[in-house]
Amino acid sequence: MNETAGARRWRGIAQVVAIIAIAAGAAVAVYADRATFARGAADLAHLRFGRAGLAMCVESVSMVAFALLNKSLLRKCGVTSAKITVRAVLATAYRANAIAVTVPIVGSAMATGYTYREYRRRGGDPAQVSVALTVAGIFSTVAFAVVAAVGSVVTGNLAAAVLTAAGGLATGVAAGAILLSLRSPRARARLTRFAVAVLGVSKRAARWPRGEPAELVTGLLDRAGSVRVGYWAGWRAFGYALVNWLADVACLAFAIQAVHAHVPWRVLLLVWSAGAGAASLCPIPAGLGVVDIVLISTLTAAGMPAPQAVAAVLVYRIISFKILSTLVISARPLVARVYRGATALPRRTVRSRYGVRRMAT
Repeated sequence: MNETAGARRWRGIAQVVAIIAIAAGAAVAVYADRATFARGAADLAHLRFGRAGLAMCVESVSMVAFALLNKSLLRKCGVTSAKITVRAVLATAYRANAIAVTVPIVGSAMATGYTYREYRRRGGDPAQVSVALTVAGIFSTVAFAVVAAVGSVVTGNLAAAVLTAAGGLATGVAAGAILLSLRSPRARARLTRFAVAVLGVSKRAARWPRGEPAELVTGLLDRAGSVRVGYWAGWRAFGYALVNWLADVACLAFAIQAVHAHVPWRVLLLVWSAGAGAASLCPIPAGLGVVDIVLISTLTAAGMPAPQAVAAVLVYRIISFKILSTLVISARPLVARVYRGATALPRRTVRSRYGVRRMAT
């Protein structure tokens, strides 16, 4: 076994140990306060289904906004395939979300890879799809930073607001600067040399990629450097990203109302930001256990009774997993094929005293 394979094995072991340690810590925290969790689960018997339905609706709005974000950027980046419709992008987003919340550690990376392959399968150019997904990630990161910063401002914590906004903007500016540098032939040449060297090592070690690294990298970066998003298209994409996050905040608010609890409007954005931040940093799928404890703790600190906080978080998390919506969207092509097969059956003519009828054979 060579050194690279050994390092990869130890890194995998460390990741598994980290997941077990975090999961065990969450399980211990839940067990230590099991009475509160039991009372919170009992509160679900008095659920306000109307508010829970509204929570599901705004969560669907969040996903539609995310799909429109990707669709608009794909179009502006030059992907004009007729197969990349809003419906197809939305279905891809739901399936990618299912991958992200179920696969440990690499769930987000696998979800991004699945999204990239789906857009490529539907006729997207590799460079254009890569740029579109990168720009979508930039807008999403900046929009999240804006929401979190507004939450800090509302609670009076200006220092946290400045740090949060600065972090999000720094990430966006750094990624944007890399994309803009592709327009410069000199910067593109430097990046080409670096990428060719990395792919050369990969090809010798793992025989990937199959083509010549220089040709692949040059063509990809040249096409990526020719992409132009546009001023108004950028603002529209930022608006979609903002709606995506704010609709998820509204889902949390309706989930709280669904268990007959008072929404802590002043700290709601801060509570939601804490949960979303924990989900992005936790290696456990969907931050299961960790995100729930963070949300329950912050809601309780805001003055909500612990059983109600537990019930509200359970409702919010069940809805935000989007299990039902993902199943419906994934089953739709199968149902459509079955329906088309049934309607395509050969027909015969049947004569009776009531007239001529067409019946399937």
